[in-house]
Amino acid sequence: MKQVAGLEPVEGVDGLWSIREGNLRCVAIALPDGGAALYSPVRKASGTASALAPVRFLLAPNHYHNMGLSEHVAAFPEADCVCSQGARPRLKKVTGFAFSDLDRLAEALPSHASLLEPDGLKTGEVWVCLRTKDAVIWIVTDAFCGMQEKSDTKPKVGFLKPFPTYGLRDKAVFSAWVQNRLDLETPTVIVPCHGGIVRGKDLKQDICALLKTL
Repeated sequence: MKQVAGLEPVEGVDGLWSIREGNLRCVAIALPDGGAALYSPVRKASGTASALAPVRFLLAPNHYHNMGLSEHVAAFPEADCVCSQGARPRLKKVTGFAFSDLDRLAEALPSHASLLEPDGLKTGEVWVCLRTKDAVIWIVTDAFCGMQEKSDTKPKVGFLKPFPTYGLRDKAVFSAWVQNRLDLETPTVIVPCHGGIVRGKDLKQDICALLKTL
């Protein structure tokens, strides 16, 4: 695929692109049958995403991340809007759109990708996990962000400032779910909607330490 301004391949992961608008990120995932799914469509990104056409799915990954949906529904009228059951009531009320179940997207994703629904949250947040030969990638919404103190330093995993108040329903349940997930697989890359992409071999240790601050 030729280079397209604003469409940034995620290093080391084929078929994964980042589209930034300010400090927000939309993640595009190539689908085996052609086209792409957009994780958290952001404003002013539909023109960039059109390079991946056909855009077949628009995933609202929690009930707050909906501001770019109208633009993308207009640009890609054949795309299927999907979300979790937990996010659906508020999303339907705010946007007026109909949302399909996550199963439709799960069936269309590459075999090395799966959808995760963390427990203990009140926003209906959905993550995507991709497993390659050399990496485990978590695509996340508000639960984690990439914190960067200076432009020349590597981003570190952190909590988005409003997350404990507006995202958590039960911190103990969420912490236990994440720790159980870490026992199954250790992410080496976190691609968040907010902030920089986080990479490292010590992410399990960093995330566990972060959970203790809740």
